[in-house]
Amino acid sequence: MASAAEAPEAEPGSRYRLGVICVLSAALFTSTAGILVRLVEQADGWQLLAYRQVSFTLVLFGSVVLLYRGGLGRAFRACGVPGLVIAVALASAFCTYVFALIATSVADVVFVVSATPFVAGLLAWLVLREPIGHRLLLAMIGAFVGLSIMVGGGVGQGAPETHLRGQLMALASVVGYAIALVAIRTRPKVDMLPAVCLAGLISAVFALFMAGDLRVTQQDLAIGIALGVIQLGLQYILLTIGARHVRAAEVALLTRVQAILAPLWVWLGVGEVPAMTTLIGGAVLLLAVGLHAAWSLGARAGAATPRQRKTL
Repeated sequence: MASAAEAPEAEPGSRYRLGVICVLSAALFTSTAGILVRLVEQADGWQLLAYRQVSFTLVLFGSVVLLYRGGLGRAFRACGVPGLVIAVALASAFCTYVFALIATSVADVVFVVSATPFVAGLLAWLVLREPIGHRLLLAMIGAFVGLSIMVGGGVGQGAPETHLRGQLMALASVVGYAIALVAIRTRPKVDMLPAVCLAGLISAVFALFMAGDLRVTQQDLAIGIALGVIQLGLQYILLTIGARHVRAAEVALLTRVQAILAPLWVWLGVGEVPAMTTLIGGAVLLLAVGLHAAWSLGARAGAATPRQRKTL
């Protein structure tokens, strides 16, 4: 999820290419979460989260300091109440996402999280009274069908309790991300990166409290730091940069690459093969995401002025 507001029109030349590269790189870094979690030796979920969120917070806070310098306090205050909502929602999403990866297959988690834009659209309709067009409604129905196949298939096949718990954790993560997205839309002109930094701090403090004992192996320590710095920290920094030069629909489409890469890494690395219902339901869900993004791009291109069309 990008921390910036909706992106402006795509820009020509090097800035647009930079945006695309940043968004794709963010998706690549995001996709490493599953394989990194699978390589953990002994650390439990809270220990892993503690090192992940502490390192993430340090990286993001450092970038915010460099970005705002003397205006740091003003940047945090500008986020206001929506910023606090974003911080709490993202903090919960950060935690549930890791526990979802621990409990069920990586494919299950990334496919479920792909439904975030549609849950955000539903929340925006309920809270902000933003209209839901026919195309978005169709895409939401497709996403719901895909999720139903994934979750219902697991229950029907007598999947272990941890599998279902993992899917529910992934859904909880989706709700957290969706709430944050809707809160961002209440102040679209305000940079909410400081709020994301606060989310990292909240989740780090909570994870440190829950973990208690932080003694882990060197490999698990390295994995926790890599999750915070590379998988999460660079993701948000790159998405923030990329979203300034690439339109929101394109960002949504390009970041779906991680839903393909993440299961691929664990299949190649540890031989994890998702259930057939996961693959079928995930394919339906990703198709809904892809069609929605394509429709959005088509609508934006059709509404562009002749001069704007030359830059697309």
